[in-house]
Amino acid sequence: MFLCPYYLLIGLYSYFAFIRLWLLIYILSISDIVTQVPSLFDMLSMDIDLEVPICEHEKINIESSGNDVTDTTCDICIEEHNINPWSMTAHCKEVLSEKAFCCQDPVDLNSNQVDAIDKFPIKEPQNGLEFESKEAAYSFYREYARLVGFGITIKASRRSKKSGKFIDIKIVCSRFGSKRESGTAVNPRPCTKTDCKAGMHMKKKLDGNWIVYNFVKEHNHEICPDDFVRGRSKQISNLACRKKAMQLALDEGDVQLIIEFLISMQCENPNFFYAIDLDQDRHLRTVFWVDSKGKFNYTNFHDIVLIDTFYLKNKYKIPFVPFVGVNHHFQYILLGCALVGEESVSAFMWLMRAWLKAMSNLPPKVIITDQEQFLKEAVMEVFPDKRHCFCLSHVLCKIPKNLDYIINQNNNFMEKFDKCIHHSCSDEKFEERWWKLMNRIELKDDELVRSLYEDRKKWVPTFMRDISLVGLSTIVRSESISSFFDKYIRVDSTLKEFIEQYKVFSVDCFDIEAKADLETEQKQPTLRSLSPFEKQLSTIYTDAIFRKFQLEILGMMSCHPQMETEGRENLTFVVHDFEKRKKFIVSWNEADLCVCCSCCLFQYKGFLCRHAMLVLQKSGITSIPSNYILKRWTKDARADQFSGDIITRTANRVQRFNDLCRRAIVLSEIGSLSEDTYRVASQAMEEVYKHCMNTKYSARNTSDPNKLAPNAFDVEDKNYGCDRAKHTKKRKSFSKRVS
Repeated sequence: MFLCPYYLLIGLYSYFAFIRLWLLIYILSISDIVTQVPSLFDMLSMDIDLEVPICEHEKINIESSGNDVTDTTCDICIEEHNINPWSMTAHCKEVLSEKAFCCQDPVDLNSNQVDAIDKFPIKEPQNGLEFESKEAAYSFYREYARLVGFGITIKASRRSKKSGKFIDIKIVCSRFGSKRESGTAVNPRPCTKTDCKAGMHMKKKLDGNWIVYNFVKEHNHEICPDDFVRGRSKQISNLACRKKAMQLALDEGDVQLIIEFLISMQCENPNFFYAIDLDQDRHLRTVFWVDSKGKFNYTNFHDIVLIDTFYLKNKYKIPFVPFVGVNHHFQYILLGCALVGEESVSAFMWLMRAWLKAMSNLPPKVIITDQEQFLKEAVMEVFPDKRHCFCLSHVLCKIPKNLDYIINQNNNFMEKFDKCIHHSCSDEKFEERWWKLMNRIELKDDELVRSLYEDRKKWVPTFMRDISLVGLSTIVRSESISSFFDKYIRVDSTLKEFIEQYKVFSVDCFDIEAKADLETEQKQPTLRSLSPFEKQLSTIYTDAIFRKFQLEILGMMSCHPQMETEGRENLTFVVHDFEKRKKFIVSWNEADLCVCCSCCLFQYKGFLCRHAMLVLQKSGITSIPSNYILKRWTKDARADQFSGDIITRTANRVQRFNDLCRRAIVLSEIGSLSEDTYRVASQAMEEVYKHCMNTKYSARNTSDPNKLAPNAFDVEDKNYGCDRAKHTKKRKSFSKRVS
C-alpha cells in the first residue's frame, strides 16, 4: 500500500513529460526551428541526419572602456545593435534616423558593386575627418564597410543630459566582442565573434558637426563579404527583410506541413530516408528525402545522375531540386528530392553528402549539373574523382542571352558555333574551329567564352566519347527526360499542392514502369528490316529502347555514305542524311572497333545512330560491337538482388536486419506488379512470418533453463528485469525508512 503513491508519482511524471514533449514539437514548428526534432524522430526509428550549423547569438554586455570620454552632463547608453530592420531597437533607429535605415544582406561577388572597388579607390576614414551630421558619418562608414567587405554594428552611444541629443557614437565591426561560455547549453552553436577592435568612434562638436575621434582599421579575422551590411529603403517591411532562403518559399504553417509529410512517409515506407539542414539563424535551409523505390532504382542505375536545379534557377515558388536518373525503359526515375533555400557551395555540399549517405555511400560514375560555379565547387568537393558534366541545354541558352550583340552583328555566328560544337569529330578539330571563330569576332577575352572553353571537357560532345548521358542532357530541355516532372509542378504551386502532386507523380511512375515491364516480358518485337543489327538487338534491348533503336535502323535507307579520307588507322566518311537534310562526319577505327559520328546520338542517348551503323555495314561488320550495347538498356539491366550469400552467424542484429530489408524491398518491387503477384507475395510473407515465430519460440523452449544465453530474452524482457530489480531495491529502502 505504500507503493501506490510511488507509482502514482511515476505515472504523473511520465504524463507531464509526454505533454511537454509534444508542446515542444508545436513550438518548434511555428518558429521554424527544428533543432530538437532529431531526438523525437530517433524514438520513431527514423533515418534523419541533422547537420545543423547551430549558433547562439548571445547579448554581450559592453562595459565602457577607460578611453571613453566621461561627461557628468551626459547619460551613457551602451548597447549592441546589429544594423538590420528586424533587430533594430527604437534607440538604434533614433541614433541613425530614417536615412540610415538598413538591413543585412550578403554581397554578390559577381555584381557590379564589387567592380566599383577597382574603378574607384576606397576612401578610408581618418582621425579628424568631419561630417555635417551623424547620418552622413554613418553612411560614409557603411559604404567603406561595403567596399571592404565586413559588417558593422552600433556598439555604444551617449546623449547630453541638457539637450537630450546624441553627442557620441561608436560603430564597430560586427565581429566585436566574444561569446559567453555557457555550461548549460546542450547544443552550443558556433559564434562568429572574434573580439575584433576595428571601428570608428565619432563625437559631436560645438558647431554641430561630427568628427572622427578614433579610427581603428585593422581586423583580427579574415574579411568575409557575407558579413557586410548593405543599405536599403525603409519601405521594405521588417517581415520581408527577416525572411530569407527557404522562408521565402514557405507560407504560414508550411514547416509543420513538411514535418508531417516526412513522418507520414516514414510510417508508410520503412526504408524512407530524410535529412534536414538549418542555417546559422536556425531557420530551415534544406530538406532532403528519398523513398525506398528511389534507393532500389539507384542500385541498378547508378551510372549517371542529374542534379536538376531548373526549378530553383527559374524562381519557382517551391525550390525543388530533384536527383534524376533513367531506367532501362528510358523513363524518368526520381533518385532523391530536395527543397533548397539558397544557391551556395555549403548548401549543395550538405545536400550531396546527405544524398550520398542515403545511397549507402555509392557514388555515381557521372554527375550532370548546370554550369554554375557553386555546383562545380560542390561536386569537386563531394565527388572529387567522378566525371562531372554540364547540361548542354543550360550551356547553350547562355549564348543568346549574353552574346546577343554579337549575334545581331554576325548573322552566321550561331551556325558556325553549332558546327564547332556538334560537328567536330576530334578534339583537335574542335580547338581549330573554336579559336578561328572567337578570333574572327574578337571574343577570346570575353568572360563567358573563357569559362566555356575552360570547362569544354564537361559539355562539348567530342570530349565525351567515352560516356553516354542517356537522355539526361539534350540541346533543349523539352527533349530531355528531366522535363518529365514539369507537368506536375507550376511556378506558383504552394507546398501543399506540391506534396499532393508528388504523390500523384509517384503513383504514375509505378504504373508506367509496371506497364513497360509487362510489355518487355510478353511482347515479341516485330522486325521491320533485314538488317542483322535489328535482329541482334531485338532479343537484348527492352521494348522501349528497341523501338527507338529500330527508327535508326529504318533511317539507314535515307542515308548515303561516301569515304572522305583514309588514314593508317581511321577511315573518315561523309554521310548524307536526306531525311534530315544534313551531312554528318563518321570516323571508324576497325582495329579498336571504335566508331564516332558528329550527330553524337550515342553520347546523348546511349545507342548507335543510323550514320554510324551504315559505316559499319559498309565496312563488313555484321553485329554491333559490345562496347556500344549498354547493359542499362537491356532486359537484364536489373541485377538479381534477392538471391545472395547469407551473411555469417557472427553478423550482428543490425546487419541481419538491413539484409532482410534489402530482400524485402526486392520482393515488394516484384509483388506490386499485378494483383496475382501481390497475392502470391502476401501469402508467402505470411507463411514466412509464422515459420519465423515458431522458430523463435522453439529456440526459447529448447534452451538450457539453468543457463541464460545473451539473446534468451527480448529487449522488453531485459528492461522489465532491470525495472523490477530497481523497484525491489527501492521498496526495501522504503520499508527501512518506515520501520
